[in-house]
Amino acid sequence: MNENSRKWWILSVAAAGVLLSTIDASIVNIALPTIGNYFKASVQSTAWATISYLLVITALLLVFGRLSDIYGQKLIFTGGLLVFTVGSSLCAMSQNITQLVIFRSIQGVGAAMIVSNTSAIVTNAFPPEQRGRSLGIIGAVVSVGLMTGPPLGGFIIHYLGWQYIFLVNLPIGVAAILFTLKILPELKADRSSALFHPLDSILWIAGVTVLVLAFRISGQITSLAGDMLISFGVCFIFLATFYVRQIKSESPLLKPSFFKNNIVMFASVAGFFSYMTMISLTFMFPYLLQNAFGMTPFQTGLVLVCIPATTAFASPISGYLSDKFGQRPIATSGAALSTIAIISMYLITADSSTWRIILNLVIFGLGLGMFGSPNNSAIMGSVDIRDRGSAGGVIATVRNLGMVSGLGIISLVYNAGVKSRGESMLAYLGAFKAAIPIIAVLSLMVLVFSALRRSV
Repeated sequence: MNENSRKWWILSVAAAGVLLSTIDASIVNIALPTIGNYFKASVQSTAWATISYLLVITALLLVFGRLSDIYGQKLIFTGGLLVFTVGSSLCAMSQNITQLVIFRSIQGVGAAMIVSNTSAIVTNAFPPEQRGRSLGIIGAVVSVGLMTGPPLGGFIIHYLGWQYIFLVNLPIGVAAILFTLKILPELKADRSSALFHPLDSILWIAGVTVLVLAFRISGQITSLAGDMLISFGVCFIFLATFYVRQIKSESPLLKPSFFKNNIVMFASVAGFFSYMTMISLTFMFPYLLQNAFGMTPFQTGLVLVCIPATTAFASPISGYLSDKFGQRPIATSGAALSTIAIISMYLITADSSTWRIILNLVIFGLGLGMFGSPNNSAIMGSVDIRDRGSAGGVIATVRNLGMVSGLGIISLVYNAGVKSRGESMLAYLGAFKAAIPIIAVLSLMVLVFSALRRSV
């Protein structure tokens, strides 16, 4: 196998791992009502099947990104596929909701090992002039995974049962492991580097865990003045202590050079706000379309699929353009396009046509696709080759933290808006329009930080 074809095979292996983890993140959500009925568990208890998965991934991404720099990306990536596959089989054999939550956490460990290495593996396999294009393909795979999860899950549950949404991972996982062992080279392990201090990982995991759980304490807006503020304070203490230790450590979990790197910091902040805007809109639109416009869940799914579909279309193209013209202008243009789409959503009324709504979502999806690939390419291209595992962990951590934070904030704001308006059909539309200025500000932050960062 020559070097030109090998890099595309490496991309295929990385894409298979990403596809597994992203499909599993979205496919389980549609099965939650069925799982809850099967185990006779409450909605709150059943939700932990998703929360535990997201929590473990978010907390461990940075840890596994650094471990891959020390022990090699192939070892951590392949181990992640193995852990994820074993976790999937255990989930299918769960006898109660507690077991399912525990086994989903095991899946989350495997997913963190996979996702934290994907960007680094792809970046190392391709020359700089093809980096944006290759990362754009990974971005498209992420969108395809999120897009196909719900309809695939509905089909599997209807014809086979909820256990098979996990069992379907087994043949894919085994095939991915075999291909990885055969194709993936041992990538740039820095075995001379000392292992980070265990306290660093404990502080990081504790800080992220408190942050994620802060949004699950209460669904009442008044909790912002009580339990949630206390949680944010505790989170700040953990993460501030973590930051101080990284500055002073001889073998940090997150290298201090990242904090001084304008491109990494600004692109990470822009990415954080980008995922906040995405999750905020995708949270509100199902309620809006079903309760204000009377659509069925199936019709709602068909409308909302245009976001990941257009993102998947735009990601490889924007990656290619960023290789030719630079990452900053393409990413900033995408952020501007998304902001325009969000602002125009404020003009949606009860008389708006479905096609008008779809147009807004398509423009928003195109903007997301134009922003994501060049932004990630800028981060990966601005760090030393020995630190790309850690940088990939940063990208994935920013993505998950953005989604968790956005979901927590917008669920509080939107639910409060609906309740204050009497939970009528127009209440859902009114709450949606009241939340749009907040989301527009988040999108403007993406635009500002993308425009301010230096070019690679």
